Amino acid sequence: MQESVAEEMNERNKNDLLNLRRSQLTAAAYKVVAQKGYNDFTIKDIAEEAGLSTGLVHYYFKNKEDLLFKLLKEMNANLRDNLKKAMGELAEPRDKLMAFCDEAFALVDREKAYFYVLIDFWAQINHDARIRQANVKLFQSYRAEIAAIIQEGAAKGVFTVEDVNLTSVIIIALIQGTIIQYAIDREAFNYSEIKEKIKEQILSRIVNGK
Repeated sequence: MQESVAEEMNERNKNDLLNLRRSQLTAAAYKVVAQKGYNDFTIKDIAEEAGLSTGLVHYYFKNKEDLLFKLLKEMNANLRDNLKKAMGELAEPRDKLMAFCDEAFALVDREKAYFYVLIDFWAQINHDARIRQANVKLFQSYRAEIAAIIQEGAAKGVFTVEDVNLTSVIIIALIQGTIIQYAIDREAFNYSEIKEKIKEQILSRIVNGK
């Protein structure tokens, strides 16, 4: 009995270490890819940033592509978790929709490298099926989250929407299109003002049909 407990504890410790090392390496990859771009970094760069050996990087990830795929998955999972937390205690559909918008727009300041890394990944979708599928799932989850909010609002008589799926696509396009423009040219417009105007447009014209 004591031996089985010891084995279980050893297994837990092993899993904890595995998760810690993976987190260290994906965090290092995030920083390095943001600085050097998708094609211009090496496993050695990741190892140096994480303070680990290149052999250890290869132990946890099969190759550079595997590391990048895991990085993209973790980025997307973190984003979805943050969105759920932001809307977790809200009851009204209008508040949920605005929380979704606020959380998405806040990525520019909270995760400064996120969209630079994501744009680099988008350039690979025709060359890497796994990265394409990860991006597909990300946008599907965005649309599904918004659609659920809109459907709830329509059922409560808060929103007036004829096509829920189309509306979800339009909202994502407005938010991401604005963020990408700002990421490319931060002098183009006042980001704080624009995001508030877009939120107003989403509420008044898109989900209320005014």
